[in-house]
Amino acid sequence: MSADITQKLYYCSDHVLLEKTETGYSIPPLKSVPDWLNTNQSVYPLGQYQNTAFEVIEVSGPKELPLPYHWVALRLALEAVFPEGFGLLVRAHQVLHWDKNHRYCGHCGTPTQKNTTGFEKQCPSCHLLFYPRISPSIIVLIRKDNEVLLARKADFLPNVYGLIAGFVEVGESLEQTVEREVSEEVGLEVKNIQYFDSQPWPFPDSLMIAFTADYASGEINLRDGELESAGWYRADNLPGLPRSSISISRKLIESFIEKQTD
Repeated sequence: MSADITQKLYYCSDHVLLEKTETGYSIPPLKSVPDWLNTNQSVYPLGQYQNTAFEVIEVSGPKELPLPYHWVALRLALEAVFPEGFGLLVRAHQVLHWDKNHRYCGHCGTPTQKNTTGFEKQCPSCHLLFYPRISPSIIVLIRKDNEVLLARKADFLPNVYGLIAGFVEVGESLEQTVEREVSEEVGLEVKNIQYFDSQPWPFPDSLMIAFTADYASGEINLRDGELESAGWYRADNLPGLPRSSISISRKLIESFIEKQTD
């Protein structure tokens, strides 16, 4: 698809340009640069998405937009376009985030250059290549009979609880990460670890790999100081759940509720 008919997606300070519609927000079908935007910033082709070629353009500074266009915070934008445009917005955000943090070669310090194709930058001095970073993370729902383990951090919204999660460390399998994170955060042992689903999550560059597991042994002991509280809850007596309806954490918990109410 030629560049003059590539659809353009705009970001500004972790906000996405969306179009207000009668039913909510959508990605506007902008195929040329509007005269009310300054676009001499980062531009990256995103490839084909649902049979349309996209490129992401980041603009600087707050912009006054004509209606029906609005700058929408990324978390709200992801929910507004889910599921159709979710992957596109995640990809765009992660590419821009990577671009900002890889402007210099980590080996020799020379300013990096964008290659003309693909998501890559290269050092013109030592020729080292850099690709967008993806950080694998696990999240796990732990069952004990007809109860589920829920926990909260101090920085969560009031009364909101979630699941045990953490980044994969060097040399670990995903299952080993599940076992380590559960042991470190709540002092429990788990068994029957089963893959559930996965989801890219752009805060800042995660790939969330979700699992379910069964309680094996131990008493809840908040070991590493990351959690404020944790406990076992029945499906009919849950505390506040993660607010984001599109998060894989919410999907895991809703799956547990459905099985308990069948």
